Amino acid sequence: MKLTPSQVKNNMRRGLRLLVDPEPDRAERERCIAFFGGCCAYCDTKIVDGQGTLDHLLAASRGGRNHISNRVFSCRQCNDKEKRERPWKEFLTEKTGIEKMMQSRLDKISEWINFTGTVPPLSEATLRTIEQEGQRATAVYEQACKRVREA
Repeated sequence: MKLTPSQVKNNMRRGLRLLVDPEPDRAERERCIAFFGGCCAYCDTKIVDGQGTLDHLLAASRGGRNHISNRVFSCRQCNDKEKRERPWKEFLTEKTGIEKMMQSRLDKISEWINFTGTVPPLSEATLRTIEQEGQRATAVYEQACKRVREA
């Protein structure tokens, strides 16, 4: 797998965050998929094996955790193309449009959150530290890249 310097820097920042906020393990992922019946939590479309993602309800960029209680099984259309960084309740309301359908999906997602136990968002101080250390680490990497290119 070929990585660009930008991808390496993103992985460095992501790696720092994972120290305090690890990704759900395989068993947790499978439990989430089973809970939603292999269907997208937002649009209820059946998802073919390997084609779904675990979406953050509260985006990581807004302090949302990787904890399983902040993740739902989602199709790529909803997660990657439609919802993106928007608040999940706002997206769900817009996506369903029908009160009864929206309430049903809202109840199911809320049940998942309650079932898995909520974890508070990362603190501003922690997010700031991750950002600062990420900037320092990537600056060192950029300097190393420059020295290697000049060699």
